[in-house]
Parts: sequence; structure tokens; C-alpha cells
Amino acid sequence: MKRVIILLAVSLMMLSCSTLRDAADVREPNVSFQNMSIDQITFDGVTLLFDFEVNNPNRFGVSAEQYSYEFFINERSFITGLQEERLSIGRESTQIIQVPVSLNFSEVYESFSSVLRQDSLSYALSTEVDFDVPVLGSRKVPVRTSGNIPIPKVPRITMGDFNVKDISLSGAEVEISFNVQNPNPFAISIANAAYELTVNGREWLDTTLGETIRVAGAERRTITIPVRLNSSQMGSALMDIMRGESTFNYDLKGSADISAELDGFRDGQSFPFDLSGVYTLD
Repeated sequence: MKRVIILLAVSLMMLSCSTLRDAADVREPNVSFQNMSIDQITFDGVTLLFDFEVNNPNRFGVSAEQYSYEFFINERSFITGLQEERLSIGRESTQIIQVPVSLNFSEVYESFSSVLRQDSLSYALSTEVDFDVPVLGSRKVPVRTSGNIPIPKVPRITMGDFNVKDISLSGAEVEISFNVQNPNPFAISIANAAYELTVNGREWLDTTLGETIRVAGAERRTITIPVRLNSSQMGSALMDIMRGESTFNYDLKGSADISAELDGFRDGQSFPFDLSGVYTLD
């Protein structure tokens, strides 16, 4: 019986010593930034995913009660958030915390007008993880990262030329061109471009381009469409041109689907355009 009591006492002493060693060796978890990725980006906004690695060096598990974050643009606070979902990190292990941040570009432009003239914006993200650690109690561990994110701009479409190739009393053969300006540093592609062109109140063109047009970064492309117009379509513009009159009113409406060579860009975004003005033939 004494032998059993002695063995039990020794075991308790060893367990107590191990517990004391663990208590004496309690260390604060650390958090480090791992990666930022663009989950989705459009002309309207962007969703960013920030991955932080949480490392627990202790021989026992710890928990993160919550984490908060503050997102800065050009060193000015723009968004704050709080995530209260409990996170458990096992002994001597690591786990990833993902912090999503969504931006609406219209709201960004309202607060930072200078961004309208930029291809990207500089950001910083400060995150603070609130841990519950045995012996140490509550501990707040901060981490910060910064970088740049692109700002995609809608392409600009402008009226090009009206080139009258042949004209008679029955109508005219005309080449109508439109200019597509890509203001972005990356390439875009335009598909399913639909156009409606009205001249002096008469419909001259209603068509959809079957081809996909690639426009390199900071490039301008010209799209030329040959059109055969009869006298009914041209109306008074036919006689005006034949008499040497060269000025007429136009209205160009349409839409196109845009794809971009940019990570996270949602392809097939449709954008409309509506142009009107006065054109003078050379």
C-alpha cells in the first residue's frame, strides 16, 4: 500500500513539475501577414482577401476571441471592422485568419478625388487579434501590411469619321469609324459590341460586331464599319451631302462586354455608352 502511495505521489510531483514548466514557458502567440489576393474586381469595386498566419508556440491550445481591422487609403482611415467569431489554435500549431475587405470605387472617389487620375491606390491594413492565453490572460497582437491595388477604368468610346466612299441619288456607301481608348495600363478585350447610330433623326446603323477586339494598355483602337445606306435611310442628309453641305447631327448609343487581363477581373462586364454631337465632313 505504501508503495502505491509513493508511486502516486511521485506521479503527482512529475505532473506538477510538467504543469509548472508549461506555465513558466507560456509565450504570446504571434501573427504574421502571408498574402493578399484579389477575390473579385470590377469597374465598380473590389474585394480583397488578406491572409494572416497565427502561430501558437505553446504546449497547450489557445483561442482568439475576436479580431479587428482598420483599412487605410493614402494613410487615411477608410474602413474599420470587427470579427467576433471564436478561433481555436491547437498546441504548437498554426492557422490562417482571412480578413476580407470590400471597397466601392464611387465611395473611394468621393473621399479621395486624386485617385481618379491614378492607375492604382496605396493601402495599409492594420489588424489586431485578441487572444485568450492561459496564465497570461487576454493579449492583443497587432500586425500591419501595405501595398497597392489597381483601379480599373471604363474604356472611352468616341466618334471617329464618316468616310463617304460613293454617293448617288439611290444612296451612299459610307465607312463609319469609332475610337476605343483604353485608359488602363493592362489590356482589355471588347466583345458583343452593339451600336445604334442616328443621323439627323434617321437610323443609319443598328448592328452588333461579331469579333472580339483587344486593346492594349494605354492604346487607342479604331473600329471601322462599312455601311450601305439607301436614300430612305439617309433622308435629307443625302441631298445635303450632294449639295456640299457637310454638317449634321448624330446620336451614337450602344453597349459592349469587357474582359481584362487583370487578376480577379470578372469578365463580361457590360458597359453602355451614349454619344451625341455635330459632325462636319472634311
